[in-house]
Amino acid sequence: MLQFILTSISIVLIGSLPYLLFNMKSQLDVLMMIERNELNNTLFLHDTIVFNIQEYGMHMWNTLKLMTSGGVVEYYQNGKYYSLFPELFELFTKSMVYLVLGLVIGLVVAVVSTIVIMSISGKVRALPKMILFVLESLPDIFIILIVQLLIIWIYQKTGLLVFNITSTFEGEPVLLPVLVLSLLPGIYVTKYLLLAFEYEEEQPYVKLALSKGLSKWRILFIHMFRNSVLTLFNHFKSIFTFALANLLMLEIIFDIDGFMTFLYKNSVLNPEVLTISLFLVFIPFFIGFTILKWGLERKFWRGEGMLD
Repeated sequence: MLQFILTSISIVLIGSLPYLLFNMKSQLDVLMMIERNELNNTLFLHDTIVFNIQEYGMHMWNTLKLMTSGGVVEYYQNGKYYSLFPELFELFTKSMVYLVLGLVIGLVVAVVSTIVIMSISGKVRALPKMILFVLESLPDIFIILIVQLLIIWIYQKTGLLVFNITSTFEGEPVLLPVLVLSLLPGIYVTKYLLLAFEYEEEQPYVKLALSKGLSKWRILFIHMFRNSVLTLFNHFKSIFTFALANLLMLEIIFDIDGFMTFLYKNSVLNPEVLTISLFLVFIPFFIGFTILKWGLERKFWRGEGMLD
């Protein structure tokens, strides 16, 4: 509960930060005049960083009232004000489908890959670990662009369009963004699982199980995997945050009209949109992680320490 309260306070403080550092009302007024062609020359205008504690506090208070009163929330864009809901809910749902599917596919592939890698000998195991290290070192955007270029090359050579690589009049790409989004979390999950499995491999209970004639597959699936789940969960929050950041880049590159691009385009002039959107992401996933943590601790906790 303390973590929830502290994170909620941080979201409110961060969301209203532009009102602390800039005169947002003046900037919005000037922007409206420019868009109505009432102001053509802006060379004489300048703005400096200020510390306006009063406006900062008022904006935080007004944002909290908006969120709790159930009133109409509007945002400014291109000279007009638009209702934030239900548009934000629709974009959020669409983007979270991409995110959750990507994480699930990445997790499944990572678990299977880890089991396969751990089933081979230590010397042969060095090759897939080196490949993982190379993939982990590559910039995220580089991997996405390479995948797009590969699909274009296949289309040029064969005339077969394997996946849509950008939005068209027929719709937005679905399968390729999900697969690309699953790739990078999958690499990190595999890395952490391998570390956890190799640690468990050196534990006395594994050697004892092997000496009693238990198969290596049984030990991997039942004992080592169960004990490694706790380690994976402790890293999964950072992997989720990493995937969420990649979602913005993915929506921009694949030209997807999603939650993250909406936030990117509108949160600067509408700080309350940032606050509401952060809560929209934080609350359901906090509840989900808390329930999952509780379930894992009940099922797998061995008395060695609680999950972080």
